[in-house]
Amino acid sequence: MKKREVLLEYLKKNRKQNFISSKELSKILGVTDRSIRYYVKQLNEEEPKLIEASREGYRYSGQQEVGDNTNDAINSRRFSILQLLLKNNEKGVSLFDLAEKLWVSEATIRQDIGILQKMISSKGLRISQHDFYYYLKGSYDEKRQLIMSLIRQQGNSIQSLEEEMQRFLGEISLSEMTEVCRSIFKSHRFHVNNYFFQNFILHLIFAIHQQSVLKQQNFASPSFEMIEEISQWLFKHYNIVITTEDKIELALLCDGEKGHPESQIDAYVAQEVSESLQHALKEISEVFLIDFTDKKFLTRLLIHTQNLYNRIKDRKVKRNLSAIEIKVRYPILFDIAVYLSSLIARDLEIEIAEDEIAFLALHLGSFLDEQEENEYKIRTQLKISGYLDRENRVLGCLEKRFGDELLFVKNGFNDEKNVELILSSDKIIESNPQYETVQIHEFLMEKDFILIREAIDRVKNKRYQYFLRSFLPEIIQENAFIHLKGEISKTVAFEKIGQWFFKNGFAEKEFAEKLFEREGLSSTSFSSGIALPHSIRYEGRKTGILIFKPEKPLHWDNQIVQLILSFTISPDDSKDFNKIFPHLIEILTEEYHVEYLRRSENRKEFLERMIELLSV
Repeated sequence: MKKREVLLEYLKKNRKQNFISSKELSKILGVTDRSIRYYVKQLNEEEPKLIEASREGYRYSGQQEVGDNTNDAINSRRFSILQLLLKNNEKGVSLFDLAEKLWVSEATIRQDIGILQKMISSKGLRISQHDFYYYLKGSYDEKRQLIMSLIRQQGNSIQSLEEEMQRFLGEISLSEMTEVCRSIFKSHRFHVNNYFFQNFILHLIFAIHQQSVLKQQNFASPSFEMIEEISQWLFKHYNIVITTEDKIELALLCDGEKGHPESQIDAYVAQEVSESLQHALKEISEVFLIDFTDKKFLTRLLIHTQNLYNRIKDRKVKRNLSAIEIKVRYPILFDIAVYLSSLIARDLEIEIAEDEIAFLALHLGSFLDEQEENEYKIRTQLKISGYLDRENRVLGCLEKRFGDELLFVKNGFNDEKNVELILSSDKIIESNPQYETVQIHEFLMEKDFILIREAIDRVKNKRYQYFLRSFLPEIIQENAFIHLKGEISKTVAFEKIGQWFFKNGFAEKEFAEKLFEREGLSSTSFSSGIALPHSIRYEGRKTGILIFKPEKPLHWDNQIVQLILSFTISPDDSKDFNKIFPHLIEILTEEYHVEYLRRSENRKEFLERMIELLSV
């Protein structure tokens, strides 16, 4: 049984209790709090209001129906009904045919249709009935969105790049494919690190999704034979044909890793594409303060950009990738990718689709994940009684386990005010509010690791709360909480935002135009009832957040918006703002969090509620 179904069964069994916190549920299922929120979202998309959510946690609110075990079999059955309705769009599907094909009674089909009707109503679709036939009514785009939603709902929570990859592969086993690639690489004595290998697999997956075959190009590569072997394996086991263009891209990636001459890349990448990308990355580096000078990353991105350009010019094939999910899950990466795409599109005079932008976001993410900075590590002292070799042995074990998070300082450090965590084998007499202390055994046990992990989390939370309480009041000034009277449109809202930021010295006079520019690339509204309009670039005079609380809901593209948070960011504050932006997006995609903030009546109350939500 999938973990989301385990979650549902647990909530059903404990329906008489009050709300169960996401922290408790995450411990029971062995997943993160974010996974719990994602499971709940999936379940409520399948059956609206099945799980009630509040700041206290979750509880089951569905009715106990006869024969209603919401398990894999029933989800699969409802999925099959929708597939048949989509397939037989014009002629409809007979009630009796559905019952016969799915081996259930007509009453069960009627019950499923009723549940599906509720589930798809939020997507602008409906199921109509005439005589004993069912028809799915709605536009082509709405049905396409439904298909994407169904595909997502059939999978587990996507909390890692590997899970994202597996979802796009479908029936192809990611683990099997990676093992085959590793084996072929090994047979060709091609040894790579995990970063390159993950990047290669990412490109291979999207190569699998291409829909057309190009004519053979003249191309010589020492890695081409290796790529051919991988392509043959995919064709033999899954009947998938990798296009010549994608084989070249993959071979060039490998050639770049082997250190072959740059002339090979120069011959493949057009000069205008190379110049456009270099210009775009230079501007993005200045705006987002990110170093893009890594040579191997530049090579990979050059190849990808050339192929993106070829697809748009020659084939116009769109990638089957959910930009909405990427936008929610990786908001900063998506914004950087939006900006990068806009610069490339302007220079090359092309239009770049949202799904291509989403892939660029993943591409950037695979690079940025490799960049670690010691400044974020927790300064830690280790105090082990006894011999030095014993302390060194414990230190080695702890660095292996927590080296990415802890920076160990020498015991000769005479002032403990800069230490955030002390690990000691001696009994701790009293606690100190300046730092966390954990008593550990000289021979480390699993319990010690658990206690250290909890202490690390407390230090990080303490850091973050201190940061929030100092940073947020600075960027949300006293007059930045505004009640909007009457009905207004998105256009009027943008004009009011632009006027406020200009009047208060946060942005230039043309700020409203920059909001429209960003909105034209991808909507900044969310189905939770909030909009976050902002400019593409981090180029504000000062960093600030403006809160608009409309008296009446706004119609914002296809969403109903009841709260608006607009912001402008100074380049000097970009690093600090990026500390809150991903978490802010994460909490504001939940309707009850938006409603909790919307009930604020003034700046002070809004600030306290935002800090409370961001601190969880």
